[in-house]
Amino acid sequence: MIWLVGWKTVIKGLWQGLYTCRRCLGRYPHDLQERTEWGTLFFVPLVPLRRERLLTCHNCGFVTRLSRADAERFPGVEQKK
Repeated sequence: MIWLVGWKTVIKGLWQGLYTCRRCLGRYPHDLQERTEWGTLFFVPLVPLRRERLLTCHNCGFVTRLSRADAERFPGVEQKK
């Protein structure tokens, strides 16, 4: 019997707007994304392996990892209980 196992990354956009960049210190557009890596069996996502929230500056490309609590402070980002 053959088992097809692997992983898949799903990217979900949570927020877009102006924010002060920690690297270039200017107020530029940023994207907040949630990336979830899933373990798959026969190409069906079953188990979330890793979840991270990333804030990316459009000007310099600097990426900041945020905790769940920090990501929920942005307007329009839903709070999960």
